[in-house]
Amino acid sequence: MKFKGLLLKEGLNDLSVLDLIKTTKEEKWNIPNERLANFQPKIWTAILFEGEGKKVEEIVEKLSKAIKEKWYINVSFNNTEYVIFNNKIFKYEKGDDKTKQEAIGYGRKVGIPEKQLDW
Repeated sequence: MKFKGLLLKEGLNDLSVLDLIKTTKEEKWNIPNERLANFQPKIWTAILFEGEGKKVEEIVEKLSKAIKEKWYINVSFNNTEYVIFNNKIFKYEKGDDKTKQEAIGYGRKVGIPEKQLDW
């Protein structure tokens, strides 16, 4: 089984982490000003990716070290969701609204705009 995820290239400090995953799709997103924070560029490079399920924990850990503060990455594997922040990972089963809300609250705390906390 494979894990799947979505990251924004502009949110990475270390692009070498891209070598650890297989990009399945890459596209440019022109983000409306009302959804942007002042530290974010107007155009984002969205990367959909996948990897071997047996490596999901290792990859998630490396992604948490590669991402900038105030950004996050989503990864799904089987019934498990990962929300990855800079040096912080929330892992929960689909339907676990309590942990999902904790991740959203953490995102608010670190300065991610409310309109981007919609996973």
